[in-house]
Amino acid sequence: MKSKCRIFNRLLAVTFLVMFFAAGCATTTVKETTLAPTEEVETASSLSTIESGRVLADITDSNQIPAFKDDYGRIELLYAIDKSRKYFEKVESYPDSLKSMGFTPEKQIETLKLFRDGYVSSKSPQELTDFIAKNFRVFQVTGKENGGEVNFTGYGFPVSDKDVTHKTSLAYDLNLKLSAHFGSLGLHVTPIRSIAADDRAFPPGGLAFVAIEEATNLNKKGQAGKSFFTLTHDSRSTTKTTDRAEIFFGIGEDAVEKAKNFNTNGKLYYLLKR
Repeated sequence: MKSKCRIFNRLLAVTFLVMFFAAGCATTTVKETTLAPTEEVETASSLSTIESGRVLADITDSNQIPAFKDDYGRIELLYAIDKSRKYFEKVESYPDSLKSMGFTPEKQIETLKLFRDGYVSSKSPQELTDFIAKNFRVFQVTGKENGGEVNFTGYGFPVSDKDVTHKTSLAYDLNLKLSAHFGSLGLHVTPIRSIAADDRAFPPGGLAFVAIEEATNLNKKGQAGKSFFTLTHDSRSTTKTTDRAEIFFGIGEDAVEKAKNFNTNGKLYYLLKR
């Protein structure tokens, strides 16, 4: 009888242990299947990447820099450059992480001035590329999973009663009509020549270059890709990530429609005078 009781007690103990561990495993399984990425997790990951300095990679091999071919109008770019220069002349604070890499306001004023001179005087994309390779450090945005890929989307604004156009005289007595929309830096945003990007990771007001290889609604019929210089004049809630930037398309229904349908991948670079 005692032997039977001992056997029964052992069986009871084993049954209890099996039920205990089974319950524990079931609880763990539920927790794992209900976990999902959250905005907080993504933000923390992005911030960690920014603080560790992995967002901008300094290209040290000149053979790795892109061909700096600019597919858009010169007047708009010069206007946007001049706006950034005025911003850097007045800015009182700037991200320490960017200053530690050399992107100080003073250095970026020098960058914009030298680039402007070289851009105006260059007679071909190859001459401009050679000029940049000689005089500038080129940083590539590391992008998604550090593979150099950046997602580009667009944004624009509908026309409202507050919209006005004004003329801005440039150095060579040409007039340029622009919208009165302002970016986060307090500067007029210029179609194509202004982008919105994470202002913690990318130089606010900084000179950038976008290279998009695939056909998009930025292209004329039959063109395979686009590349152009632009400036980081804006930062939006939708660009608080290190692998995305938004291109400003302008104002009006056509601009808004084009922006809404624009979504592609490409590469993003920043220039800094040596």
